[in-house]
Amino acid sequence: MQKFEPLRQVNPVSGFGNKDVLVVFGEVFARGYVNGLIDEAKKAGMKVIYGTVGRRDENDELRPLTAEELAAKDQPLVNVPLECGFDLAKSSQGVSPCDQLKGLKLSEWDKARIDLVQAEESRKAGRESFRARVTQYLTELQKQIPDGAKVLIAHTMAGGVPRAKILMPVMNRVFKGRDTSSKEFWEGDLGQLCAMSFMDVTANSLADLIELSSGLRDHVAKKGGQVCYVAYGYHGAEIFIAGGYHWQSYSPYLQGFAKIELENISRRAHEAGVKVCVFNAPEILTNSSSIFQGVEVALYPLLGAFRKEAPDHPVTRKLLAECADLLKPEYTLDALIELTDSYFRSDIIQRWTKFEQWPQHNGPEQMALMHDTSKKIIDMHKDERKLLTAALSEIVFKACGYAMLHEALNPRQPVWWVGHRFVTSVMAKAA
Repeated sequence: MQKFEPLRQVNPVSGFGNKDVLVVFGEVFARGYVNGLIDEAKKAGMKVIYGTVGRRDENDELRPLTAEELAAKDQPLVNVPLECGFDLAKSSQGVSPCDQLKGLKLSEWDKARIDLVQAEESRKAGRESFRARVTQYLTELQKQIPDGAKVLIAHTMAGGVPRAKILMPVMNRVFKGRDTSSKEFWEGDLGQLCAMSFMDVTANSLADLIELSSGLRDHVAKKGGQVCYVAYGYHGAEIFIAGGYHWQSYSPYLQGFAKIELENISRRAHEAGVKVCVFNAPEILTNSSSIFQGVEVALYPLLGAFRKEAPDHPVTRKLLAECADLLKPEYTLDALIELTDSYFRSDIIQRWTKFEQWPQHNGPEQMALMHDTSKKIIDMHKDERKLLTAALSEIVFKACGYAMLHEALNPRQPVWWVGHRFVTSVMAKAA
């Protein structure tokens, strides 16, 4: 059984400096967790080496970035496509999983039938292609690493929703709780395909990275350096509720099964002597998480955590003032915190807050309450396009970046949970 391990403190000295390197294994997009780690690495004077997932041409063939695309990216960048997954990979019959789903109507989604033999062939082809490109990527990466450098590789792979047109509308129904339960979806053919894809993109990509970079680890070690790895997980988070800290999770988090395997991969590598750690981060609102209406409700209690841990700190005063200014005059931060406390303490949400049962599938009453609460909070804002979640998300990913940089060199454990208590203590000290 998994053990909940909330991170409380890290070494105040990271051990990284201006001779060292942060490698972003994946691609940097706006409003993502890795931006916090990049900021911390730059503060330490580290060289940052970026990556890309590549792009698809008019024939759906994966390609590197063009000169024009590269010009818009931070440098240096290893221009080998790191896209992971098999949704567009062809089987021996020349059919990809997405091809199998062409023409399927939304009203018939639950009747979707996937030839799993062909899907497994595509999966094998997709993983072989990924591993070949990772090998090429690592060869190019090694050329850019200075002798004696400590190298931190940040695994940023996540997601893996197959790019079939039918899937996003169906998943939108699932995550909005509209007539479609996550259990029903997950147990059908579409759910099986997603489960396979999530596992390869979110979890197995870390196993491939660690295995294929053994030569890089040896090379760097011989030159007097060291390679370590961090990865972004999610397994619920410790948030501030009604004066205390409690584990809580968004449901339904269908990538959770793959996130558990991500943790297990880290544990196995850690036992084998590899310096690796998965950091289970609190929710933030990103471009990719916006489909999950209600995920942002867990962000607001961070305000209460700052009030408890650092009530008179300039960071707290600035944050509270900034957030209060975004609310309509008739609403206060106290009212907002009371609403979230009531929500998380409710009998309904408590039934969906079982660590040993995670990830839990959704239920109609839970989804209705979550969406109703989300809507109430959004309605408290002056402008629904300017939510408190932007400022709170930035604080969370900054704290996660701090945790990673200060723990990665000699991780005490292969898995940690970063919660609201850690976020507030770090951000107050760092200011």
